[in-house]
Amino acid sequence: MAKITTLCNEFRLNLETLGRKPKYISLCMHRMRKLTDFLRKEYNITEIEDVTVAHIKAFIRQRQALGKEKNITINGLIATYRVFFQMLVDDEYIDEKSNPMIRVKNLKEDKRVIITFNDDEVKRIINDVPEATYSNIRDKLILIFLFDTGIRVSELCDIRNDDIKGDHILIRGKGSKERIVYISKIMRRYMRRYEVSRKERFRRREPDEIADNYFLDQSAEPLSRSRINKILKEHCDNVKVRKEVRCSPHDCRHYFAQKQLRNGVDIYTLSRLLGHYDTSMTAKYLRGIAQEDMLMIGRQFSPLRDMR
Repeated sequence: MAKITTLCNEFRLNLETLGRKPKYISLCMHRMRKLTDFLRKEYNITEIEDVTVAHIKAFIRQRQALGKEKNITINGLIATYRVFFQMLVDDEYIDEKSNPMIRVKNLKEDKRVIITFNDDEVKRIINDVPEATYSNIRDKLILIFLFDTGIRVSELCDIRNDDIKGDHILIRGKGSKERIVYISKIMRRYMRRYEVSRKERFRRREPDEIADNYFLDQSAEPLSRSRINKILKEHCDNVKVRKEVRCSPHDCRHYFAQKQLRNGVDIYTLSRLLGHYDTSMTAKYLRGIAQEDMLMIGRQFSPLRDMR
């Protein structure tokens, strides 16, 4: 019989071996503690062989009854447990038929419309940043990166100098998956300004005193996600962005996705640009596009448009 707590430690080691990011591993361990605590307190279960589909479903019902988590959050728990139990099958702790997650389905999620920035707000946000200091130039480029590439804030923080290529940037996304994003003309222009300013800002420092990250704070250390959140929020407040827009870096990603769809980019290509695992994750951005925009896209890309 195998103790669940022991297997959780093996799960952590397995995730580390696969190169998963520390934040993701910490989230998985937090989710595993919720399940193990429930099994121990409610059923006195401490060994993996005793866990059945009924126990998993009872746990899900409890999370729903508490009313503190949306279905999308509970589905995140389910996703982690699927990975955990599949590891146990692969490592032969349990057989395929004993995997309780096989018969557990995802909960239905609310199909909410995603409200994000409009073009005028994006223009005002970027133009709100002056270009007088190193921090100013850096902050403006950060905002341009977020709006023009749709990358996640964690991906932006992780960009290294060697990731910057001639006409593209290597992005290390979720699940250690890599992709490339283009460097537009406006990005290239401000990247040159930033790189000149950064060189001047840290000219008195030795190379080993400067972090290898592309975006640096005043101490030549990598920028944090919280700092980038503050940069965006500050300029959103300054230009009075609509209250229904959260003004988080992920909203910049929403803007990028919806803008690309309005420009006629297909779902498959967009999913590649965003670093999604499949197109079902990307399709949710369609819900934020007005009917008139969809009609315009349809007319613009009609299969028979150029046929005589």
